[in-house]
Amino acid sequence: MTIAPLDPDACYAAIVSRDPAVDGSFFSCVATTRIFCRPVCPARTPLPKNVIFVRTTAEAVTAGYRACKRCRPDAAPGSAAWDGTAASVHRALALIDAGGLDETKVDVLGNRLGLGERQVRRLFGKHLGAPPVAVAQAKRLAAANELIAGTLPLAQVALAAGFGSVRRFNELYRAVHGETPAAYRARHKGTAMHLTLSRYTSPVGEILLVTEGSTLRALDFGDYEARMTTLLSRHYGAVALVEGDAPAAVTAALDAYFAGDATALDALPVATGGSEFQRSVWAALRAIPAGTTTGYGALAAVLGKPGAARAVGLANGANPIGIVVPCHRVIGANGALTGYAGGVARKEWLLRHEGAITG
Repeated sequence: MTIAPLDPDACYAAIVSRDPAVDGSFFSCVATTRIFCRPVCPARTPLPKNVIFVRTTAEAVTAGYRACKRCRPDAAPGSAAWDGTAASVHRALALIDAGGLDETKVDVLGNRLGLGERQVRRLFGKHLGAPPVAVAQAKRLAAANELIAGTLPLAQVALAAGFGSVRRFNELYRAVHGETPAAYRARHKGTAMHLTLSRYTSPVGEILLVTEGSTLRALDFGDYEARMTTLLSRHYGAVALVEGDAPAAVTAALDAYFAGDATALDALPVATGGSEFQRSVWAALRAIPAGTTTGYGALAAVLGKPGAARAVGLANGANPIGIVVPCHRVIGANGALTGYAGGVARKEWLLRHEGAITG
């Protein structure tokens, strides 16, 4: 489903169906509870009259809503919701990601953009629905939520996420979530994320599938099971894998792919952990057409970060969903296949199968 910009009917249809394809592209704010959620939230769907839709978590928080504790909207996948539609907004978001805005100095951000403070505020209001400081805070909270489920001390979580002090981190976290980071960690301590592990026989060996409902969260090869579980733990904290059957749609798509339909995996719903940058790389990988290849530098340029070829390569190597998120379609600048997490022989097989290598 394609969601038109804040089309209430399309957005509401998406939250009714819990459409994973639009997760992160908008958020629903429920007037009766003052809670905001992701489109895929498992909670009961609110009545249409009680819900409004916003583009970013910052917009929701600015309007006085708190983040849902079930779907964790401020840890939602990166998406076009943060892109804005103006070049200056893109540049400003990049500067914020790099720590270019503290809690008060919007004028400094404006100076770096060649704009006045008032103009910066106007652009953020128009394109992101929230002031610059609120956007920066939302991004920092999203970064913190990727770390908080792990074992890193909370003081280090605050600093790694870009907060100037632990006190400010605690204050903002409580305001948005209704509890402190320590309370959240204690509440979830020892609670594992339950996922289904399935095994699929393919021409390139046994494939491991990790799913949550109909959504694919990991795909790796049987001889790399230890690496897969390590990545899952890194992304989600405690994970309990329960052996079971893969969703029929996933196995059917894999059957079609290995039978010769190289596009059969394109529509499978996926979800990952990882940093915002990693998720942007993995999303870009899915846009590489079957039967073609690209380079690390070219992929970095597509992401608007032409100097980040090495970082793109590292994110590519950490991709948790092989084949479906086709990291095998990225090759070296000289045409060499370079490394592949499943082995170069498998990479060559996949590229030949898709028609990217002939002869």
